[in-house]
Amino acid sequence: MAIDAGVAVLTLNRPDIRNAWAGRTALEYRWALHHCHVDPAVRVVVLTGERDFCVGADHNALDDIGDSNGSYQVERAPLPDFPDDTPADMRRNHAYPLAVSVPIIAAIAGGCAGAGFLVASYADIRFADDDARIASSFASLGLPAEYGLGWLLPRIVGTANAAQLLYSPAPISARRAAELGWVQRVCASGTAVTEAVDYARALAAGSAAGSLHMMKRQIHFDSMLPFGDAYHRSVADMNTALKSPEFKEGVRALREKRRPKFLSPMAIEEPR
Repeated sequence: MAIDAGVAVLTLNRPDIRNAWAGRTALEYRWALHHCHVDPAVRVVVLTGERDFCVGADHNALDDIGDSNGSYQVERAPLPDFPDDTPADMRRNHAYPLAVSVPIIAAIAGGCAGAGFLVASYADIRFADDDARIASSFASLGLPAEYGLGWLLPRIVGTANAAQLLYSPAPISARRAAELGWVQRVCASGTAVTEAVDYARALAAGSAAGSLHMMKRQIHFDSMLPFGDAYHRSVADMNTALKSPEFKEGVRALREKRRPKFLSPMAIEEPR
């Protein structure tokens, strides 16, 4: 993990197996996100992979599961707690990226399939090289949409587009994934990571950390509440924000006709 200008870049680094996902990978990813959540130097996360993003689960693990008639061992290891404001129903391992206070941008190059498609779907935003190849892959293995993806994906792209992404295991281009609403920006080949980092740096510098934290919670969690409850909570959030140093800096920058300096010491961190 590298941190600079408020942006943490997390890189999956098993290029010899195209960053195939395994239990250890999931454990390390969750701990890395926890550190980003509690480190005030981190405002935005960019998740990428060396050469490929992630082509799915480690085939050795899949072979073992097939040979064991579907049984598998869950790796037992200490995990970081969920943030205190995480709803009980969302305290699920794969939903951890939704709960952390910082936005996550997936920067996709090469192959993104199966478990990689799942992990990228739990990011907030997705950038992709125009020659990236994207596939859900589950149907070709006789599997359902795994780990809540059948609930999450329609919220991202709508029901019919989710069906297109899930029913067919055939790889699609980044441009087609963008047409379906899954990819938010298609980049020239080899530039998705750079563009994602530049975008993340702009967010880190120009968007208050407290605002990003509250907006992320509003998008992923409060949107499941009845409208009245979500509205009431947004007013409470606003009243809290009006007392924050970040609001004062934003107003001061507006008055002085300059960009706010949210990464400077004058913007004191609100507790996470």
